[in-house]
Amino acid sequence: AKMRTSLIIVSAMSLSLTGANNPATKMMKENIEDISRFLKLELVPDVKINNGYMEESFKLTIKTANNILDYVEKSMNETADKVEKTFQTIANNITHNFEEIIQKSSKHFNALQKLAIDNEVAIANDFTTKLNNVVAKIETRMKQHEDFITTSVAVCAEAFSHMS
Repeated sequence: AKMRTSLIIVSAMSLSLTGANNPATKMMKENIEDISRFLKLELVPDVKINNGYMEESFKLTIKTANNILDYVEKSMNETADKVEKTFQTIANNITHNFEEIIQKSSKHFNALQKLAIDNEVAIANDFTTKLNNVVAKIETRMKQHEDFITTSVAVCAEAFSHMS
C-alpha cells in the first residue's frame, strides 16, 4: 500500500510540473487528490485496523495453541500418573497374592508332613501290635503243640511200659 501511494504521489507531482492549466491535467490532479484523500482517510486506517486485528488474532491463536498444549500436557501427565498407579496396584496385588500362596503352601506342606509322620507312627504301632498278636498266637500254638507232643510221648511211653 505504501508503494502504491508513493507511485500516485510521484505521478501527481509530475503532472503538476508539466502544466496545471490543461483540463486533462486538472482532472487528473483532482482524481489523484481524491485518491490520495481516500488513501489517507479510509484505506490506510482500514489497513492499520486490519493489521491490529491480525495481530490480535495471531496473539489469540498463540494463546489458544498454548492452552491446548498445556491441556494435552496436563492430560498426558494425569494419564501417566493413573497408569503408573494402576501398574503399582497390580504389582502390589500380585506380590500380596504370591506371598499368600507361599504362606498357604508352606502351611499345607507342614500339615501333610505332620500327617505323614503321624501315619508312620500309627502304621508302625499297628504293625507292632499285629506282629505281637501273631507271635503270641504262634507261641500259644507252639505251647499247644508242645503239650500235645509231651502228652503223646507220655501216652506212648505208658503204652510201651505196659508192653514190656
